[in-house]
Amino acid sequence: MFISRTYRIGHVGKCVQRCLMSGKAGSSKLPPKLPNVPNKYNSKSSAFNLKPNMPDGLYYQPAPSPMNPEITPKAFLPPEDPRKNSSLYYPEEQTLIKDNIKYMPPIFEKKQAKKYELTEADVLELQKMRDNGATRKQMKEKFHVSDFFINIATERNPKTAKKEAKTLKKVVKRWSKDTKEARILKEKQKLMWQRGL
Repeated sequence: MFISRTYRIGHVGKCVQRCLMSGKAGSSKLPPKLPNVPNKYNSKSSAFNLKPNMPDGLYYQPAPSPMNPEITPKAFLPPEDPRKNSSLYYPEEQTLIKDNIKYMPPIFEKKQAKKYELTEADVLELQKMRDNGATRKQMKEKFHVSDFFINIATERNPKTAKKEAKTLKKVVKRWSKDTKEARILKEKQKLMWQRGL
C-alpha cells in the first residue's frame, strides 16, 4: 500500500487521484479534504513560520485557484458586466462558497467612519460625558470620533487629573539623585530649545 506516507494532491498529484478513482486502492471514494496545512506552531501567531505537521495518510488538497483560468469570480466583475447577475455564469461558485465557508477567517465588525463635523453643543456634551466619567468607548460610539479628537476637543476629568498628580508625586519621591538631576537637565534643554538657544 502507498497510503503510509502523506500526499498532497494538487495539479501535480492528479495521478494519485486517478489511481484512487480507478479503484486500485479498493475504493472509488476521494480521500478526505485538507483545507489548510496543519502547522506545528500556532496557526495565527506563527502564520509566517510554517512548519508542516502533516499526519500520515492520503488527503485531497485542491488548488486554491479557480478550476478554469478563463473564469473570473463574480466578486471581481464590474457592476455593468452582464455575467455578474447571471445564474448561468459560474453556477458552481455558490457551492464552493458553502463548502469552504467554515474554513474562512471570521468577519469582524466593520470600522465606523470618523465624524469630525461636530457642533458646539456636541463638543459640550462630549466634555460633559468625560467629566461624568464616561469611557472612551462610549464617547466614540456616540459621536463616531477618534481618541485623538477627544484629546484635542475636551479637557481631562478634574478627578482623574488629581489622581494622576498624586501618583506622579509618589513616583518623584522615589527618584534617585541622578534621576532628578537628569530630569532637571532635560527641562533646561527643553526651555533652551523653545527660546531658540
